[in-house]
Amino acid sequence: GIEGTQTMKMGLERGLREKIPEIQEVIQAMPEGPPLDQEQVEVILDGVRPFLKVAGGNIECKGIEGESSLQPIINLKMGGSSASLNSVKLEISQRLQRHFMLSGLQVEFL
Repeated sequence: GIEGTQTMKMGLERGLREKIPEIQEVIQAMPEGPPLDQEQVEVILDGVRPFLKVAGGNIECKGIEGESSLQPIINLKMGGSSASLNSVKLEISQRLQRHFMLSGLQVEFL
């Protein structure tokens, strides 16, 4: 009767619900970006250094916090006249986020 169908439907929903967290985790792990380390940060910084030099500035990575956490932070230090340019900071942040493909990645300017 109807009760049997209802129980089966609930069982199916529960089964699906239990599988969903796995699916979400898989999505978060893909696509795999390069490892979040100083070396890879330097790759991106090297790409903007010539431009910063022209503007009379420089940039260095002061360290990375919480590499293995969901919200790692890349600490950058900008010097010279370009340090006050928010557009430059935004560009560097976006390049780093595109490079590492980590949704929770934060870029802090010290």
